[in-house]
Amino acid sequence: MSVKRDRSNQKMDRSGIELSSLQQYYEAWCRSEGMSAYTVSWHREVLRQFHDWLVTEGRPTSLGMLGEAEARGFITSLRERLHRGRPLSGNTVNNRVRALRAFFSWLAREGYTDTHLLANLKPPRPVEKVIETLTQEEINRLFSKLDQNHTLGARHAAELTLLLDAGLRVSELAGLKVQDVHLDSRQVKVFGKGSKERIVSIGTSCQKVLMRYYFNFRGQPAHPGVESFFLTQDGHPVTVSAVQSWMVRLGKATGIKRLHPHLLRHTYCTNFLINGADVFLLKGNLGHTTLTMVERYRHIASRQAALLSQAFSPVDRMNLSQLNRNRGRGNGGERRQDHR
Repeated sequence: MSVKRDRSNQKMDRSGIELSSLQQYYEAWCRSEGMSAYTVSWHREVLRQFHDWLVTEGRPTSLGMLGEAEARGFITSLRERLHRGRPLSGNTVNNRVRALRAFFSWLAREGYTDTHLLANLKPPRPVEKVIETLTQEEINRLFSKLDQNHTLGARHAAELTLLLDAGLRVSELAGLKVQDVHLDSRQVKVFGKGSKERIVSIGTSCQKVLMRYYFNFRGQPAHPGVESFFLTQDGHPVTVSAVQSWMVRLGKATGIKRLHPHLLRHTYCTNFLINGADVFLLKGNLGHTTLTMVERYRHIASRQAALLSQAFSPVDRMNLSQLNRNRGRGNGGERRQDHR
């Protein structure tokens, strides 16, 4: 008598599945979860780098041969890699580790692996660097290089002002639609990370610069499907790379070589807090879900405020005559009294 096998509880052997196939499944899952195109692209790029490293090292790329040892080898190679003559930053390596952990966590949840193979792989703690935000003098230099009486200069001034006054990410700036910019009420609706929308207020100065660009210099869209607020001279949406490129040129022209879009976000955060806003309001404006990053800005703002407060020293402003009279004495001056 033949016996039928119950296959309902038998697990399919998935150890032979290639990493390239798993990448495609994972990307489809990310899209179905509503992740932004940028986030999906970022995960794809990290996994591509991991796959290329395995191939270069002559290592197998099937699921059954992947684990913590391979991931650590890849991370070590990143630490040794040079980009434009410099090692990759701690934040860059940290982000790669997070991407790998997210992928292997998905493998475990979907049943491709029995356990989370990278559960013990912790992201390295990045070195906390002091962020040098832009000074008011540097900001004036940036605007002085922009000819706001022409289309390109007016657009660049509007972009620069909005980044400084609302703290947008460059991707959020490029993604703004005409219907998102409410000039009358001085509010901007931002579509940020994780497909989350938020409303950010702008000041009257920013309002005026945006209105000047929109009503006087923004050209006609190239076709009816173009809804972007910021347009190129031929009517197409401004891209992230275009904003980054002209900002590099502006940095060179003004001698502020560290200039990049995210530095404007740092500058916004610091000045927002110095001007009296609280961290909870800043968290909402930035679109963060936790206070972790915002706390970092509070420390930066505290240092900046400490420097600014030197000009308001109570004793300095009293101009005390007794202190001025004794100034300089001590070395070769009056004999000091011994207070006992």
